[in-house]
Amino acid sequence: MKVKYVFDKISKRFISFKHHPLTKQNPSKALFRYVKFNFIQYIYNKPRVYDWIDGLKFYAQKGDAGIVANIYFRLFDYEESMFLIHNLKENELFVDIGANVGHFSLLAAGICKAQVIAFEPIPLTFNKLKKNIDLNKLSEKVSLFKIGIGEENSLLNFTTTKDVMNGVAMEYETEVVSVEVKKLDDIPTVKNATFLKIDVEGYEFFVLKGASKVLKSEELKFIIIELNFSTLKFGHTSEEIFRYLSSFGFIPISYDTKNKEMIRLESFNSNKFNTIFVKKDFFKC
Repeated sequence: MKVKYVFDKISKRFISFKHHPLTKQNPSKALFRYVKFNFIQYIYNKPRVYDWIDGLKFYAQKGDAGIVANIYFRLFDYEESMFLIHNLKENELFVDIGANVGHFSLLAAGICKAQVIAFEPIPLTFNKLKKNIDLNKLSEKVSLFKIGIGEENSLLNFTTTKDVMNGVAMEYETEVVSVEVKKLDDIPTVKNATFLKIDVEGYEFFVLKGASKVLKSEELKFIIIELNFSTLKFGHTSEEIFRYLSSFGFIPISYDTKNKEMIRLESFNSNKFNTIFVKKDFFKC
């Protein structure tokens, strides 16, 4: 039974390698990296340093879902990552809400040379994020905050047993840690943000409700936000979030990475977890 599970998982990965822009020319090589990483981690699960793109590096071990896929895909979340690289300018401000272990913060600071403010509330994940920033000598570009972002200034319980996929805990969850949560609007250093990335495991609506001043800012151009079924556990839908962002003049797009073109969508991207939103004034087809 376990052999079949492993075979099915490898087969699904191979299919994904055949479709990803950076691995489709040689999916077998990507599969080799995938198998090698998992074999090494199976023998001894500990963080190791991996070379990435443009001289960046990161620590990764099994369970670090926010960054480990870059080992075999080279650049995971490809469309969103390339959009960031092509559109975020040097010394602009990138705000990373739910920074995880640093995929987008590393790209913003290391490649775009932007200033970064990164929020990661889970202590264990925050420590991994800090190690990745320090590894790349980006501490002067990246300001790290071990707090959550939400609708009100308060304390919230976060789960502790889901590796880098931890998030705001439900009432029935018991293995939790209490963390300070602040409204984005009450953090003065983010008021001139050019670009937001929001990935908070279903808590996105509350982040946005506490960020109305930031969303109204003339400087804010772009948002990458995770929208999927996880919002339902907190009583909100992706459609509701889409309408809320639309009320601030943001439109959803897909991104043609080859031609560097923004393609307007009718609604949020239901075919993948992330959707890119662009303020109407900055939409370029």
